[in-house]
Amino acid sequence: MGVGIQVEHLDAWFGKTQALHDITISMPANRATAVIGPSGCGKSTFVRCINRMHETVPEARATGKIRIGEVDVYNGTSATQIRRRIGMVFQKPNPFPTMSIYDNVAAGLKLNGFRDRRRL
Repeated sequence: MGVGIQVEHLDAWFGKTQALHDITISMPANRATAVIGPSGCGKSTFVRCINRMHETVPEARATGKIRIGEVDVYNGTSATQIRRRIGMVFQKPNPFPTMSIYDNVAAGLKLNGFRDRRRL
């Protein structure tokens, strides 16, 4: 089985606080991988670095190398393309504030071409 995600020497900071230090790990392809651990240990930061969600936080930065298959996450790949492949379950709900609950739930389906209201 090949490598699905390869992380090498990943460091992450929020301002001057280092949240991740020298993380290196290989995750197999075609498998679901869960990142588990106690509160505050860096799980969310780790996944945010893989799917580039940390870029939405102005004081956040990361160094190191991350590949998904043969694709370098930080070189020549849009954040949107990466986020389509790497999901994240947030600890607290993050609905779009201007949308109804129904529209929030249906948003992912609509973005992926589902339009039939009965299927939504």
